[in-house]
Amino acid sequence: MNTAVFLSLCIIVKNEEHCLARCLKSVANIADEIVVVDTGSTDNTVNVAREHGARVFFYEWEDDFAAARNYAISKAQGDWLLVLDADEELSSVTRQELLAFMRQTPAEGYYFRICSYLDESGSMVDDYVVRLFKNLPEYRFVGTIHEQIAGTILSCNEGGGLAFVPFTIRHYGYCRQEIEHKRKFNRNTAIIRKALRKNVQDPFLHYSLGIEYLHNKDYQQADEWLQKAVVLLKGDEGYIPQLITAILLVKLALPDDPGAETWFRKAVLALPENADIRCLYGLWLMQRHNYQDAVAALEEVANKGYLAERGRLTALLGDAYSLAGKYDQAVECYIEAINSSSGKIVLHCWQRLLRVWLHNPEIGEKALVNVLSSEKTANLFRLTYEAGRFELALAASLYAARERGKANDIAAMTAYCNIYRQLLVAAPTAGPLPAHVYGILTNGAEILLLQCTLMQMGGGNIARIKQATDLAVREQLRLIAVLVQATAPHDLPLSFWQGVLLGETGVNRQPS
Repeated sequence: MNTAVFLSLCIIVKNEEHCLARCLKSVANIADEIVVVDTGSTDNTVNVAREHGARVFFYEWEDDFAAARNYAISKAQGDWLLVLDADEELSSVTRQELLAFMRQTPAEGYYFRICSYLDESGSMVDDYVVRLFKNLPEYRFVGTIHEQIAGTILSCNEGGGLAFVPFTIRHYGYCRQEIEHKRKFNRNTAIIRKALRKNVQDPFLHYSLGIEYLHNKDYQQADEWLQKAVVLLKGDEGYIPQLITAILLVKLALPDDPGAETWFRKAVLALPENADIRCLYGLWLMQRHNYQDAVAALEEVANKGYLAERGRLTALLGDAYSLAGKYDQAVECYIEAINSSSGKIVLHCWQRLLRVWLHNPEIGEKALVNVLSSEKTANLFRLTYEAGRFELALAASLYAARERGKANDIAAMTAYCNIYRQLLVAAPTAGPLPAHVYGILTNGAEILLLQCTLMQMGGGNIARIKQATDLAVREQLRLIAVLVQATAPHDLPLSFWQGVLLGETGVNRQPS
């Protein structure tokens, strides 16, 4: 070990030219040494690594991630080792900040927050994984897939030795294009099956194979392998919560499974403070039209402050309230979720808000008045438009126009009305409804623009024109809400949440 090298980055790669540079640039001011181990690239990965000053080594792939990781760290000269994947990047942190934290919080290894992006809309999930640790020969990875270092550090330090850093690693490997690029399902299942032939009693390998089938939506196969993992457990495995969560997701996807109720009730009793499990339990109750109990279960998660992603939990609770007929509480949840979330959660809550407004005008009217800042309103329109949800973008542009009018910002109101009109003109080729429907709405948009022009010019009775414009916007917004409801899947919100929870619960993550 070279004492002049304090921190070494260790990374294993194969055909990562499309993302490796981003990863290496993110640690340029942190790492004294970069160790890249190539396991068989046929693209420009090795040259990219060398261009960024890496020491490159070659390793013959053996279908064993831990072996490759351990080879990489054996080549490192630093006192400390930082482990990343090529599809990750370290968030902005200076070397001084990292060193200061390590001095203040001494440990043998450190958990980093891993922020995994699930799709292009910005949806994400967090986890904590040990990525920085001392370069000692006894600290080595185990596991042919989903390899881990935390266990060996804990066992060498009587169950201690680890701490959490306030820094983040961004992970892009769950995005659709990354999964397609690497064909992870075929690769991972082949690796796990090979390992299982040597270790037929390993519950973690059964669990890992079940997870692969779960993400591939082969729920029967997933259930078979996950149940085998349960039988083989010793009881001290750190991934038991993830295993139970995965089984509950399977039960949601197989609603006629006779064992579902037993699993859900036992899971809540066994892990009462696990927010993922309680959210899944709430959804399971909703799936069975037991809305009052679903509300109670989800309220308990919110009130006790369990570690759930707040925007997701609030939106799910909003749906439970709505299905239970508690529309005032539903509206409050939807607004909170729109203000605190991003991506598809915002789109879902906006759609659900419009539904409440349509079926409960008095409550809906309160919901759509002065509840979003101008910044959030603009963001809502951007999200709906970029997601290609034209019916939601139409509603968002009208909502923004109305709010700007109430703030006496007539120029901004006119701008949003003009955006609304432009969307309608384009909508017959991009939207989900017949062209003549958009024609009717376009005529209303022309009237709105005329009224805005009169207000800008100061002509006529401004107060009366403003009142008429607000009424016209409300009528157009109500009609758009009807269209949104008509184009929504019949089984919303249950199908939406099954997809979200499959993507965002702990089964995506490497057990620690």
